[in-house]
Amino acid sequence: MEMIELQNQFAARVARAAKSAWDEIRIHYENAEVEGVPREVYTSTFLLNGTKQELKLPLEAIDLLVQLKQSKPQGQAEEWVWLEFFMDKTGQYKFDYKYDNPPLIMQQLKYAKQ
Repeated sequence: MEMIELQNQFAARVARAAKSAWDEIRIHYENAEVEGVPREVYTSTFLLNGTKQELKLPLEAIDLLVQLKQSKPQGQAEEWVWLEFFMDKTGQYKFDYKYDNPPLIMQQLKYAKQ
């Protein structure tokens, strides 16, 4: 499946996962091998009237993120490491792919070594 199709499916699945009204959905997803160990972590929230609440992602949405991880943006030589996803209440969405150290995983490792 092409990357744009996976993105569209993910956005639709996330929108269905929100059981109540929302103004914006934000997802931070990291999937990287660090120190030889594959690691995956995410946060998902929605905002309503300025109040942030947790959004429970269904496994189908997480599976789509894993499939996205296996796809590279066209013309991209390296695989992305983490992403931020934003969707507003009109259904407009944006994926922001990142290629540097995954911040949540790095923070977990920092505290695990203390």
